[in-house]
Amino acid sequence: MSTFKKTAAVAIFALFSSAAYATSAYVDQFISFTDGAGVDKSASAQGGFNSAYPVSVNPTIATGAPVTGEWVSLPQDYMATYGFNGQQATGTIGIFSVANGANEVASVFGRLNSAAAWSLIGTVTEGGGVGLGPQSSFLTLTSAISQVMVKSHGSAGASPGFDLMGIQGTGMVTAPVPEPETYALMGLGLIAVFAHRRKAAYV
Repeated sequence: MSTFKKTAAVAIFALFSSAAYATSAYVDQFISFTDGAGVDKSASAQGGFNSAYPVSVNPTIATGAPVTGEWVSLPQDYMATYGFNGQQATGTIGIFSVANGANEVASVFGRLNSAAAWSLIGTVTEGGGVGLGPQSSFLTLTSAISQVMVKSHGSAGASPGFDLMGIQGTGMVTAPVPEPETYALMGLGLIAVFAHRRKAAYV
């Protein structure tokens, strides 16, 4: 293989091999916390039991790995939206709720990006057991998503509604944007290929 072709091959390989794969990841981006009318309610988000109200809880508490005793409660028809920064889930979506919940139900939606329409992934039921640790429910994905929305359907327990502790994706795919050096290398490789072809045509 000529030097020109080798340079082009290396450039193209560098571009397409930049995608990396990870087994699982928790959402790391808070997007919104709204009521049924789409009004921002993030400043009034609550967590814990009625005896502690009114207690303000930052909705970002549901990012990262779930922590025992920490959650965000979604009243009926409220929606919490989170994202995987620079990643896409392709396997399953795990919704973590409080183990000692009230069997409240929530719908889970997903989409690839903010320009795409939401698609229903399935429904999950909050724990009905003992303790304030996390309980997980996993839903299988049929397409890749980078954003997840959880919508509560009840307020049956001691807290305002569905108690969200965390969201995890599996089959994660990371596709970082190539650095300028990668583009430059690819460009040089393509120029070399065209130059070599042109030279060969005149020989």
